Amino acid sequence: MIDEDLRTARQRAHRWEKLHERRAVIAALVREAQQQLDAIEVWDQEQAAVEEAKLRAYGVVLAEVDQELAEVGPARALYEELLAREERRLAASADPRGAELLEIGRLLAELNVELPAWECARAAGFAVLRGEGVVDEFVRKVEALGMMMAGVEGVGAVHDLVNQLGERCRELEGLRHRLRTRREEVLLG
Repeated sequence: MIDEDLRTARQRAHRWEKLHERRAVIAALVREAQQQLDAIEVWDQEQAAVEEAKLRAYGVVLAEVDQELAEVGPARALYEELLAREERRLAASADPRGAELLEIGRLLAELNVELPAWECARAAGFAVLRGEGVVDEFVRKVEALGMMMAGVEGVGAVHDLVNQLGERCRELEGLRHRLRTRREEVLLG
């Protein structure tokens, strides 16, 4: 029974994700149309009417998507709860998938600590590059990650280091995505 519940919840969660993505696109179009309308000169009534019509049309579509999202409800949260329940069941059983799930859970927990530290160091580097951050704070955050700052001087070196931090963040995000995908594959079995 739980397998069928998981599959149904997965379909609903997928629908929720697609609607959420669609909503983000439409909301961006609404913002863009509003900016266009705000930028139109007072004397250009024809262009203003066109932009107002676009804004109304986008508003209608946005309301429809919001309605669909409301109908789908908290699908993602329900799906995650069902996955967690199945994960607990498998981990407590003699099923060999339980051991793999425990290892995936351990790795995800480590990533949930490590990734924010890398992102924080990267943000501190961006702040330094914008002239808003404190270099010593950036150095402490980078060294806490095990990276050496000796010989790193100048804006170019900081920029290169921020790029390295960004690359590492992308690698960790990719790893987290692969682990979550594998977890889901194991659970859906």
